[in-house]
Amino acid sequence: MLKRFAALAAALCLTLTALTASAGAAAYFPRYAGGSGSIAVALETLGADPSYANRARIAAANGISGYRGTAGQNSRMLELLRAGALIDPDAPDRSYFPAYTGGSPSIAAALSAVGAESGFSYRAEIAAANGVTAYRGTAAQNTALLELLRRGALVKPGPSGPAAPAPSGGLTAANLGRVSFFRQDKNTCKATSAAMAVNLLMGAGRYATRDMIYTGVLCRNMDGERYAGSDGNTYQVTYKTDGYVGSLSELKGAVDAALSGGLPIVAAVNSAASPHHWVVIVGRDSRGDYLIVDPARSGSGTMADQVRSMTSAGYAFGLADYAQPHYGYISFQRR
Repeated sequence: MLKRFAALAAALCLTLTALTASAGAAAYFPRYAGGSGSIAVALETLGADPSYANRARIAAANGISGYRGTAGQNSRMLELLRAGALIDPDAPDRSYFPAYTGGSPSIAAALSAVGAESGFSYRAEIAAANGVTAYRGTAAQNTALLELLRRGALVKPGPSGPAAPAPSGGLTAANLGRVSFFRQDKNTCKATSAAMAVNLLMGAGRYATRDMIYTGVLCRNMDGERYAGSDGNTYQVTYKTDGYVGSLSELKGAVDAALSGGLPIVAAVNSAASPHHWVVIVGRDSRGDYLIVDPARSGSGTMADQVRSMTSAGYAFGLADYAQPHYGYISFQRR
């Protein structure tokens, strides 16, 4: 019985290895860390389309032919998703570091062994590219990076600038290079994102994180608030809080509506390292990927200097630290 179990385990391990190796430069979904046994629920938690048709596409991209939604096929996909090895057929290709096969428990030593720079600042860039936000070099963060490197799934950081300009003619395009980026404090990602978004509307650094905190509550009074845009128009806030369940389709609809009008929007997101986070979405790149300014990212300069793709940052829509995902956002409507 033990021999039989060992053989099955070895075969499963071989299957996962083969699938990962065959992916080459493919891009993966973020790792799913939730407790659901449903691949549809897991995909929706990560902000992906959970429909049968899309699951069939994902299955085909991962070498699962003849997808019929059987328990075995879904379990196989879920196992890959939990391992951070489920290929996303819609994500742009990424470049990966070579797999580390040595025995060192140090991410710095492992990076050096594969011919990569290992200094703290570059490790922070690597961490951000792999969804490990607010990198401080902790044991847990370094272990997460090392685990990815051992699997050959550690993404190389790319350029931080936008792959394509924000929508032309809108306030975002007009002000992105005029408004300063500033980094969040430990638990103020939403307030910091909100302050930057309002500054983007106004075209000036009028607000800071502290201005969005009312009696200790982040963004408490924002719903219905009005701000004067740099175009002479007035914009009213719609604020869907952390506790707002909503839906993925509603959030994406709000994001797309904002971007089509050249306006920023603050959205709830999650990653493998952070189940609860907020960022400013400022456009799309030439491949259709959302462009974000992440308040957890180290850096300075203008907001334009900090734009990167949502995929490269490892984020998916929704807050994942609830029994079901919550899809909050802060949007602006012209009045």
